[in-house]
Amino acid sequence: MAVFGILMSFVFGLLITITVQSRDTQSRAQALQDMRLGVSQIDRQVRSGNVILDPEEEDFSTAGVDPFYSMRIFTQEGSIPRCAQWRVIDSDSDGFGNLEFRTWDPAYPSINDVTPWGVVAHNIVDVGVHPGDSSQIDPDDPLTWPPFWADKTLGTRTEAQFVRITLRLKAPGEQADSPATSVTTVVTGRNTIFGYPSTSCAVVPPT
Repeated sequence: MAVFGILMSFVFGLLITITVQSRDTQSRAQALQDMRLGVSQIDRQVRSGNVILDPEEEDFSTAGVDPFYSMRIFTQEGSIPRCAQWRVIDSDSDGFGNLEFRTWDPAYPSINDVTPWGVVAHNIVDVGVHPGDSSQIDPDDPLTWPPFWADKTLGTRTEAQFVRITLRLKAPGEQADSPATSVTTVVTGRNTIFGYPSTSCAVVPPT
């Protein structure tokens, strides 16, 4: 009976460990899928866009987050002109952030058509670990890349034409020393090609 009890304790312990690992794996996979879909949506908006604003110029007054943690786009996705804004924010200060998204009419505030912030992806880490300015970002060191930044090493047509997006994911409950999963890509704005003013979508609704 004693041996059987020890074996059962071992088996139940193993089952609990497998269950927890399976749950974390499923949570990470779902969050990673959501994050990739979000990045894909940003890319579609930029490809249909006219102006992409420099994320270094974003701040709490325009996005409710620090510079490099938000990006605004003047887009015509679906042939409908809209201002689109993305941000990475830790709304409950638990160390895990969300990728959020909203849009508004370019004529705001004359036309008060603003969608509320919607969560696109969860479990984004390194929220609040941001550079003071672009000089602290090393193009050769991905660990220094914030969520949104104008990568001037890729081109010089405009300051904000090439924007690198980097999102890091880690499921809650994972070990502290386990590496985060990263998704990174570069989107290209069309500011100078069609000559739209850089002041497009400069008026931002309250966050």
